[in-house]
Amino acid sequence: MYKRLAVAVIAGLTIVGFKASRAGGPDPSAELVSVYRWQIPAGWFGGFSGLKLSQDGKRMTTVSDRGRFVQADLERDGSVLVDVRNPVTHQVLNSDGKFEQKTGLRDSEGLAQRPSGPLIVSFEGEHRVEEFARPGASATRMPWSVQLNTMKLNGGFEGIALGPDGHLYAFPESPIGQPDRMHLFRLEGNVWRQRTIVKRDKQFQPVGADFGPDGRLYLLERGFNGLGFRVRVRSFVVDGDELKDEKLILRKGIGAHDNLEGLSVWRDARGRIRLTMISDDNFRLLQRTEIVEYALIEKP
Repeated sequence: MYKRLAVAVIAGLTIVGFKASRAGGPDPSAELVSVYRWQIPAGWFGGFSGLKLSQDGKRMTTVSDRGRFVQADLERDGSVLVDVRNPVTHQVLNSDGKFEQKTGLRDSEGLAQRPSGPLIVSFEGEHRVEEFARPGASATRMPWSVQLNTMKLNGGFEGIALGPDGHLYAFPESPIGQPDRMHLFRLEGNVWRQRTIVKRDKQFQPVGADFGPDGRLYLLERGFNGLGFRVRVRSFVVDGDELKDEKLILRKGIGAHDNLEGLSVWRDARGRIRLTMISDDNFRLLQRTEIVEYALIEKP
């Protein structure tokens, strides 16, 4: 998102919404647990768009839109995140084992992880999805479909998530075709199939996704009005080709957080679903890298 957020034209983009069943009881609320500002005085630091945490929330892997994996330990005082320690970085390499020199070719955005460890990354500059046995390993190209070439430049897959069914799910950031619609794709074998089209909301666009330990699909959406960022998170049950039981988890207005783009969902020591999000600072001094955590509280 670095290119478009460098100018305010993003404010005019149409943004997401879903057609979904509302059965299933009241929505849970989300309690803010911590906001940690992460800073490292290094040229590679910043632009983090994808995020995955270990099941216990103690280890983090993130990827930046300039082609950099970062792994680090997360230290908490009780529930509150207080430090990010022992960062280790690796360049995101292409299938030839080389670091792309053109920044557009290493615009890594979405991040998912297989249970066995390999990482899956989606790219926007040149639309594609690649798999890495580990950070620092050469890329392996994953299947692609011609229909996906219609995605806008810098508007491709940002929110990707590996489902309990073993399929990879992906949301294009920008609409394909009509501006009031959003597509959900699923990789089935070697073919990407469009599984549902849902109505987009003018205030938000999909930038991060993850399946939680409860099996639900969580969607991070972010909006920008030229002055600041708004954010919301919804969750769904994936039922065949449909998204059902929509729940609004949180919604925050302009200025509550920076440009949150990465989402990882896990269960903390108290048994609560925890949403950990990271912001993309676009390598700009006026923005910041935040790691934000919310815990789900069921409404009575």
